[in-house]
Amino acid sequence: MADPSSLAARKILEDVVAAAPSAGRAAPAFGRDERLRGAAALVAMGLAVGGAGELSYDQLKQRFRSAMTRDPLDSLAVMILGCSYLFYLAEHGENPRCESFMDALLFISTCLSVGYADIFARTAAGKAIASFVMTCGPTLAASALSTPQGAEAESRAIIERLDGILEALRAPR
Repeated sequence: MADPSSLAARKILEDVVAAAPSAGRAAPAFGRDERLRGAAALVAMGLAVGGAGELSYDQLKQRFRSAMTRDPLDSLAVMILGCSYLFYLAEHGENPRCESFMDALLFISTCLSVGYADIFARTAAGKAIASFVMTCGPTLAASALSTPQGAEAESRAIIERLDGILEALRAPR
């Protein structure tokens, strides 16, 4: 029996694939919920790559942390664009202030810092996305914009070498 706390990415993907059009069949009109579920399936499958398709909560946390720390700048860009897209899917048609992807991008990018925008989440999915960005975003932005690990030691070594060159140039000949 599967772990009850596992994320069944395979099941979500199977549901999305079953609803997708096949040869000779018209494409169904996906609503907002189906698009959000499909996007969630892609995220879940991305985290499950290399696994058996199911992740325990601990495995999910570890893979998430690993992805965020491996390259914080790329992770920040993916978070901003991905969450903007999900926010747009959640709010478009329900929120008169979110009429375009750029509106969603503005809202998500302000969630990373001061939170100033004239757009507010109105749907449950939009509020969940905003809460995630407001919780994880500032830390990720800070790590993406900070000095890379090891760069300080390298900078000190360069400064010491330049100081040595300067002393050699100032020494009487």
